[in-house]
Amino acid sequence: MIVFDDVSLSFGRHELFKNLSLNLHSGKVIGITGANGSGKSTFLKLAGKIIRPDSGAVNFPTDKKLAAVAPEMKIYDNLTAEENLFFFAKLRGQTLTAEKIFELGERVGLDMKTFGNVRAENFSTGMRQRLKFAILLSVDADIWLLDEPTANLDDDGREKFFSEIQAAKSDKIILLATNDKAEENICDEIIQLPL
Repeated sequence: MIVFDDVSLSFGRHELFKNLSLNLHSGKVIGITGANGSGKSTFLKLAGKIIRPDSGAVNFPTDKKLAAVAPEMKIYDNLTAEENLFFFAKLRGQTLTAEKIFELGERVGLDMKTFGNVRAENFSTGMRQRLKFAILLSVDADIWLLDEPTANLDDDGREKFFSEIQAAKSDKIILLATNDKAEENICDEIIQLPL
């Protein structure tokens, strides 16, 4: 469970959250929706302890691993798809076999036979998004923070994302920031911002 305990956060004079208290549980996909600038991405960053609130606290068990797919997530352009997967897994203390890398590619619709040894700088935005999701899947995190995860994906890519999200939700906390109706439709609960 992620617990928001009396959380307040402002940027300058703009107050995004005031005395927010919430308990976010595993077993469902929780959508975070709202107009541009309402704080969807900031909510995810608070949930993941990437930023601190002005007051209050956000807590989750210290033994839980976190992973994200977000527009600001960077992959290394000078590395191939395989090298990116291997590198990010190694950061988490994991070593991926060639078979596991191939399997991850299949799960997200990224043909590793064709594109595994291609540098990421040559990828389309949709292929980069697929690679980001493969990286998330590779680390087997307990908490997923997804910020507009299917942006720039074709229908096949979106279906693969949705299938993986639905399959994972039973034992993970999945927060999905979106204004996309198809993404909203896979959510079990919606938190509409501003609260």
